[in-house]
Amino acid sequence: MAAILWCVLVSKEQFFLHKVEDLSVFLFDRMFLAERLTIPGGFLGLAGSFLTQFLYLPWLGALLWVVLLLAAYQASIRVFSIPESYRALALIPVALLIIGNMSLGYGVFIMRTQDHFFVPVLGYLVSFIPLSATKRLKTLWSKLVFLVLWNVTGFPLFGAFALIGTIVSACYISVQSDLPSKERLALSVTALLSVAVVPMALYSAYTSYRLADSWIMGLPSISEDGWTHAMRAPFQLALLSQILLASASGIMSAKPLKGLIKDFVTYTSYIASIAIICVFWYKDDNFHTELEMSYAVDQFDWNRTINIYQKAVDRHIKSDRKAYDARCRKIVQAHSTQEISDIVDRYSSRFFEPTRTMVMYRDLALLKTDRALNEAFTMKDGSRMQNSRTQIPMAWQSGKQFYLQYGLVNMCYRWCLEDVIEHNWSYSTLRYMVMHSVIMQEPELAEKYIRKLESTIFYRKWARQQRALKSDREAMAASQPYKSILPYMCFDNHMSNDMIKTEAYLINHFMDVEPESATPEYDRAALLIAMRIQDISRFWERVRYYLNSNQVQSIPRSVQEAALLYSSLTKDGRQLPYDDEVTKSYDEFNRYVQSHAICSMKESAYPYSLRFGKTFYYYYYFMRDLKTY
Repeated sequence: MAAILWCVLVSKEQFFLHKVEDLSVFLFDRMFLAERLTIPGGFLGLAGSFLTQFLYLPWLGALLWVVLLLAAYQASIRVFSIPESYRALALIPVALLIIGNMSLGYGVFIMRTQDHFFVPVLGYLVSFIPLSATKRLKTLWSKLVFLVLWNVTGFPLFGAFALIGTIVSACYISVQSDLPSKERLALSVTALLSVAVVPMALYSAYTSYRLADSWIMGLPSISEDGWTHAMRAPFQLALLSQILLASASGIMSAKPLKGLIKDFVTYTSYIASIAIICVFWYKDDNFHTELEMSYAVDQFDWNRTINIYQKAVDRHIKSDRKAYDARCRKIVQAHSTQEISDIVDRYSSRFFEPTRTMVMYRDLALLKTDRALNEAFTMKDGSRMQNSRTQIPMAWQSGKQFYLQYGLVNMCYRWCLEDVIEHNWSYSTLRYMVMHSVIMQEPELAEKYIRKLESTIFYRKWARQQRALKSDREAMAASQPYKSILPYMCFDNHMSNDMIKTEAYLINHFMDVEPESATPEYDRAALLIAMRIQDISRFWERVRYYLNSNQVQSIPRSVQEAALLYSSLTKDGRQLPYDDEVTKSYDEFNRYVQSHAICSMKESAYPYSLRFGKTFYYYYYFMRDLKTY
């Protein structure tokens, strides 16, 4: 099972592992180490951050995690002295630890502790220390003294996991029949009292948390919104199951199972563990496509970004056809217009639709390769909402990437600062801050962030490359990715409030600002966005700017289609030279509309997409009311 888990992580979840690493940080820096030790559990957090950095190589990070999970399973068996007939029960808390990470989905963007991936399993292992030590001590007084000292020293280092270990010890000791009842009572009471008293006694040594939070310090931290409570549940249940195993250890030792009952408990435990993993593992295709595209964007691999998007569309061609055929069969049996509408609504979720983040990554890559005005409207579009308990704002997920790549480097830097305040430093934040400082020619500020990245394992080479560019404007302008960013910085690089609406902010930026020294790249992006928002007057305005700044040999087909459609709708006389293929396709579209009445946009979208899904006409009529977040 461990080998299967590792293979799944490496083959299916490598970009999720990359994102976990990207949102974390570990610096070989004295100040960083000191800051992390200013709260209870800081040492465990440091250990978690140290291991998280190896997710940069997904195969290595996944291997470390799987080995720790195996160690957690073996530790449960050995420390609790679980007989062979009950050993499968120790798989259940391990399955919960797995799901604690792999069920996060979009929740990964709101974790307040960047060490959350490794800390739960490390804490699970740490919680065995007091019980393991207590079992080896011979006298009652040595056990009592150790439990108190363990909390006094363990709480600052391991936080709540040290306290949980003490509770586990109390539960285990209380059910051991080979110990005198008075000794069991003394040890259990001492353990529980120290759990209650030690955090309060040590609270005065800390200043950065509330007293009421003393007993959860060191646990993976998420926002306090009610919807996030379910994200804590797997970790809480794993720790609860550990306590239950400790409490039941006496019974398991006294009554080992045999025969059919043993087989029943074993197979039930296996099935329950596998079911927990399979059911709660987050498997949303759009989410994983977003992560893969995000990684490609950070590598400035634009062709790969486009290919990832197209592969995601192609994966759903057959399932879309099946959904359409099934919907048609239902509609034939319907008896009223309302019933048909209900069927269409019910089946709408079965058709593939990309998220806005996917579409924006794709458009960015098309612009960077100068393919946008020819290809953007030949690809599937949409605005599928996130498959999440709540919608995570695009500004939190990918805002910094978009702002940087579109030349809004001050907005990128502003969100980096917000990220540092909310979640502390991360590798991605540091990289964007370095790039902002290099672009803005602020060598001292760039040096500050470069030094931080130099104290990492995997980013020090990149940081040193940026040092060579921070004071050399010409070398910087000629290197990637700067040479693809600078053309968009032909405006006053002001900074304003985006109201956490990244796409809307970018639309307003390109529509409301027309620099006197606009570059061809800037005008291409502005024209694309004018076509996106389906604003006819702005379209013609941006076409004029585009033709003035770009040396156009032939007008892109999508632009021709938009111009032909708009001139036909408004009859204002404004036209462009059209290719014969464009006029023929428009005539064909009009004939098809006349012979295939549109009952509703939702119902007709799919059959129309089969004929005209690669045209601007389809986008204009069927891609309406796209939602952003």
